[in-house]
Amino acid sequence: MAKSSLKDRLKKKRDELATKGGGGSVLYIKEGTTRIRILPIKDEELAYEVTHFYLNEKLKGIYSAATFDEDCPAMNTYQELKNSKDDDDQELAKKLSPKKAYLIPVVVYEDDKGKKIDKEKAGKLMKISNGVYQSIIDLYLDEDDWGDMTDPKDGYDIKIIRSGKGKNDTEYSVMTCKNSPLDKEYAKTKVDLKAMVRGLIEPYDVVQGKIDEFLGIDSDDDDDDEPKKKKKSSKADDFKAKRKGKEPIEEAPKKKKKKIRK
Repeated sequence: MAKSSLKDRLKKKRDELATKGGGGSVLYIKEGTTRIRILPIKDEELAYEVTHFYLNEKLKGIYSAATFDEDCPAMNTYQELKNSKDDDDQELAKKLSPKKAYLIPVVVYEDDKGKKIDKEKAGKLMKISNGVYQSIIDLYLDEDDWGDMTDPKDGYDIKIIRSGKGKNDTEYSVMTCKNSPLDKEYAKTKVDLKAMVRGLIEPYDVVQGKIDEFLGIDSDDDDDDEPKKKKKSSKADDFKAKRKGKEPIEEAPKKKKKKIRK
């Protein structure tokens, strides 16, 4: 039986991700020490810069099609909220604000000694921060002492040490390991980094559904023609009204009382 091409396998993976939710094959650096080997990529940067939206604990994050300068519901919503003059919309824009992240293809070890490869994680993408990527680039450019860590024969593993769990107290540091050949199973791996990243982009309607839920828009809401209380609509309300085929409700102008002459 002929072996399926990388393109066919990535298409299959993309379909799986669309069902499971984006980012299912992306690895995240946990607290403590993680030992990895960055897989060789020909004529490309070591990592791919992506646009990422984090929604909340339930919905997790979205890898945006804006990464490839394509239409994205998350980016469209963020821009509308950001440009709104409504204070509530501005707060939502801050929560939805996109971040830049970097994805690298890696082999991950089960231990920090590099004795056993984690087969389930090997060959996947790992999300790293700006600071970690800078440290990796510095090592790569240091030709006198370190150089190309992705070289299958003369490269080396690196350890990423994470301390802290919270958003504001987490710190990362990068350490080098001794030069060693890459495991033969992965040494000949041809990584199409762009294709792997594209495989993480969820379909438009799936992303739109997540954004609707983030904004509190429920398609099963009561369809009463008149709201209980009229108020000036924010962008979130406008989005909700449009989903239900209604125009956003604006506050009615107050009528002036006529003076009656006695």
